[in-house]
Amino acid sequence: MKRTNTLAVSALALVTALMLSHGAYAAGVDTDGDGIPDASEVLLGTDPMNPDTDGDGVDDLKDTAPLSLADPTAQSGAAAPFAIKEALVENNYDYAAKKDAPDHLELLVTNSTAAEIKDFSLYLTVKDADTGATETYFKPLPGFTVPASGEARVHLDDGTIAGHFRDNPNGIYHSTQSAKVMTFELAAAGFAPVSVDVNKDKGGAEAAD
Repeated sequence: MKRTNTLAVSALALVTALMLSHGAYAAGVDTDGDGIPDASEVLLGTDPMNPDTDGDGVDDLKDTAPLSLADPTAQSGAAAPFAIKEALVENNYDYAAKKDAPDHLELLVTNSTAAEIKDFSLYLTVKDADTGATETYFKPLPGFTVPASGEARVHLDDGTIAGHFRDNPNGIYHSTQSAKVMTFELAAAGFAPVSVDVNKDKGGAEAAD
């Protein structure tokens, strides 16, 4: 069962209101083709470039809680041979460019086995420490692998290169200045998941200096 979300706004009603107030232009710009204009997605807190923001398999327009889903991750399986060595929600660093990076969500994952690990997925919970508003997302991580006896970083941001997966730019991680509590639950096929909680200080996601 899906949990109710504090953004209990009817997407269809909001789309209709926007069309009436702003006309055909607002109704026509729908980058992800989910039936919700991009301008409305900002108000709803959904992603204008992802028709299913929370990853539950239901398009945002038809989803009664487009920023919330129950955890679909199987809790059974063999003990995970991978671990979350580091979890960042701010103060990121671009090791390739050797400079600070804009604040985003980032995990450093280690592999203690002699075989590559793949088929990862991530269940993310973002909670506003002031209001209690909570968003949850399920994200398959296709192409992300951790080499044998090695480590790899996975990023949630607006990057398009390997190891980077899209984050919701209109979610509360970006849109509110409150402190946040973030929970990352990382899973790989056949293994029990691992998780970590991270606190984010007050202030929104900051750009690099």
